[in-house]
Amino acid sequence: MDKNAARKLITDYLAEMRVPFFDVGLGVNVVDDKLTGAVRVTTGTPDKHDHLPIRIFSENSDNNDYATNIQIAELNALNAILAILKWKKLCGFYVDMEKEHHCSYSIGVSKIFNEDAAA
Repeated sequence: MDKNAARKLITDYLAEMRVPFFDVGLGVNVVDDKLTGAVRVTTGTPDKHDHLPIRIFSENSDNNDYATNIQIAELNALNAILAILKWKKLCGFYVDMEKEHHCSYSIGVSKIFNEDAAA
């Protein structure tokens, strides 16, 4: 789903109904003929969803070269793998020491940032 307004309606409803969910996002921009950007996985759970308004935007943005149909299968794959890993943590397959509810990988610095930890 590429429309942020629709995404926000759905995620707000899921949070209100206390349904756990994962929302993934990918943003890329061309800078000096190279791609920069990030992939993210934002998790909403019955106990932790106060971070959603700052992570899932309600306004649509044209500031993203993703819509130009550039071929970035590896970023889509990374996004899917990060979401699966978080799902398996919530299911108890993996230890979840950080309990992050927002994870992002920044392309330019090759770092994963974990934020919005549950108490």
